[in-house]
Amino acid sequence: MLFTFNSNQTKKLIGIWILLLNSIIVFAAYLDVYESPRAELEILTTLNWLLIAVLLSNTLPKGTWSICYIFYVSFGIFHGGLILANSIGGISDEDILYQISFWFNKEATSNAIHLINLAFLGFGLGAIFFSKPIENLDKPLLSDVDYDRRLFHFGGVFLVLITLVFFLVGASTGAIYSYGAYLAVVDSIPIVGIIFTYIYMFIGLSLVFIAVTYQKGFGYSYFVLFALWSMFAFKLGLRGEVMFPCAVAACMLGRKGKPINGLVLLLGVCVFLIFAGIVKNARISGDYSAGASFNPMNAVAEMGSSLRAVQEVVSWRVNGDELMLGASYWAPFERQLALVLPQMERIPSADDERLLNVTVIKRAGPIGFSPVAEAYINFGESGVFAVFLLLGSLLAYLDNQTSKTRYDILLGVSLVPVFIMIRNSFAHVPVQIIIGQFVALTFMFLAKKKKAL
Repeated sequence: MLFTFNSNQTKKLIGIWILLLNSIIVFAAYLDVYESPRAELEILTTLNWLLIAVLLSNTLPKGTWSICYIFYVSFGIFHGGLILANSIGGISDEDILYQISFWFNKEATSNAIHLINLAFLGFGLGAIFFSKPIENLDKPLLSDVDYDRRLFHFGGVFLVLITLVFFLVGASTGAIYSYGAYLAVVDSIPIVGIIFTYIYMFIGLSLVFIAVTYQKGFGYSYFVLFALWSMFAFKLGLRGEVMFPCAVAACMLGRKGKPINGLVLLLGVCVFLIFAGIVKNARISGDYSAGASFNPMNAVAEMGSSLRAVQEVVSWRVNGDELMLGASYWAPFERQLALVLPQMERIPSADDERLLNVTVIKRAGPIGFSPVAEAYINFGESGVFAVFLLLGSLLAYLDNQTSKTRYDILLGVSLVPVFIMIRNSFAHVPVQIIIGQFVALTFMFLAKKKKAL
């Protein structure tokens, strides 16, 4: 049987061929087959990012509402945003230009940009190649309304409690009065930083329950509460802490169908970027009366500073650091095993250099981290491509599964730490997935038990 031009299989094959042809250009630039000065490299990277985004939106069964696409765009903003903004001369904020002047124009950064391209290609190939059409994609699935309603309220009450904890901890420590105060408190009292880390994770988990189980008639009060908290946190300067739970919630809503029109989504993104630029200019001082920037490219550039972490590990390798050969991926598992196996030594986290979130602070300061940087310091250039090929394949596999309440909840709580990893190391992911699964299974057990009673 011949494929029609509009069939999913044909679009998938075309997408793979375009990506393979594009990879020839990207690898040729990386291998210096042709001269690629810095300006041309930035343009090439921007086009590579946008081309793959277009291919994913047109070849994946759920398009822009798939897990693969939402992760790719989120990852791209934090790793390609600065490259994009600089390639079109879109940065107008003098402070951003000053901050990046210390590292952005170095040779190590050019190598880091090549690594970002390898990550884009690997993820795109994995996502498209392993995606497959989903049966009854547009047909709403039957569900137990009463069970969903109980889980919806469990998630909502959990959100209320965690939000209260956020304000109690923030007010008692003085961390919620400005971003500068927040950084000072977290830096001086490490336990408070850990508490905030888990507060953000639990907020993300509660939002997963609300998004997965929501049905018409359940009300919007919990979404409103999250929006109010988000506006406060966003004004404080906690943009990633707001963005990543929203991205996972979008994945969960997308599994049930397209929540909103694409044009409305685009408008919302533009408004978000404008406000992100405004927040950026005042988050340290807390003064929002001046210095507002309505150029969305400034926000894109600042969020794209995860490139700095990649540049940093490239410098480590240039200065003689050996590849870790998977040590940073194994360390979180070993450290948890050491809690129950007394014969295993458990190094204090502050001294365990396999924990790259700890190491990067010691060597470069609080610049966040990156899955590209982690893949590179473990396995080199080929490792970046391989890790992102695997990641794209895994997320495509998850996208392929039929949407059901229980599956979507377990999936969503696992995605929260994975999305947080976009700006962090892998160290926190295993234990946070375990915690998320425990919370999810507990809530689902209680909901079922209440039904039985």
